[in-house]
Amino acid sequence: MPVWFPWIFVGGIIFILLSFIGSKLKQKEYQNKQFLQDFISGAIVIGLIGVLMPDIFPTIDLSSVLPKEQDSDFELQVGPPRLVGR
Repeated sequence: MPVWFPWIFVGGIIFILLSFIGSKLKQKEYQNKQFLQDFISGAIVIGLIGVLMPDIFPTIDLSSVLPKEQDSDFELQVGPPRLVGR
């Protein structure tokens, strides 16, 4: 996963906040569909910047958010549970 990928969500949220603040300053109503439009716009901008200048974004540690990979020695049981003592 590229370093800039988690920043797509941050960019989308920032665009939503900036647009919401701008609509309040202009005293216009912020419609529900604008949330999605602004999030997509922010994600596209961050994606383009990430492709063109990938070193601009610091690394976000996602180890606590993403599930950890299982070892190859992990035993996965398929089927009904084994009975103890059989």
